[in-house]
Amino acid sequence: MNKPLISLPCAVLAAVLAGCTEPPHKDVPLLTSEIDAVVAGHYGQSIYHEEMAEEALEDAAEVLDHWKNDEYWNIDEGEKAVNAARTAAKHRFESEKALCRWLTAVHGPNHHQAEVGHQAAAFFKTGSAVPFKINQDEIAVLGRFLQTHPDASADVTAYTDTVGSAQSNQNLAERRASEVSRLLIQQGARPEQLRVQAMGEAEGPDNTANQHHRVVMMSTIHPAYQDCAGLK
Repeated sequence: MNKPLISLPCAVLAAVLAGCTEPPHKDVPLLTSEIDAVVAGHYGQSIYHEEMAEEALEDAAEVLDHWKNDEYWNIDEGEKAVNAARTAAKHRFESEKALCRWLTAVHGPNHHQAEVGHQAAAFFKTGSAVPFKINQDEIAVLGRFLQTHPDASADVTAYTDTVGSAQSNQNLAERRASEVSRLLIQQGARPEQLRVQAMGEAEGPDNTANQHHRVVMMSTIHPAYQDCAGLK
């Protein structure tokens, strides 16, 4: 008969003691880092900006519905709606850019280089760095291509025949390559897109004039696969 009377004070005491214990530790830095990890990286940033775009778009759409239904609205509401729509557009663009970066990273290993063209740019007389024959059409086409494709590049490779010393022919090849590079830049190519190589004497018998070796060749290389070209 006395057991219920004894258990009641014990229950009260247990409740009091429980209330006196310290609350569990709140690891704010840990939780913050875990949350930040969700929006980290290109894909996380794409999702984040997409969510921000959706929120801003909802605010703008709500005002538009008010206007269409002739509901009450104030002057500030219109300005806020337009700003919300513009904010949504900015976040959407940032989302697309982040997604593009993610796609590029994912597909990067699959990107490969493809040679688009390989042709003679100019021919020279023995000992001369002034071309007597220039492939104007091909130089113009390549220059414009490099201008409109900033990620593309081109090799400019110059040769000489074996007339003269090896050192003088090396210098001659450099001047020939420089001349063709100048012509490409005039047509729109950027200097940093050109990989200039002066090969000097081509293979063959010594002190032998050979028109096929007094030449500068051009070859164009660019990624065969491009992600989101319109966003760059």
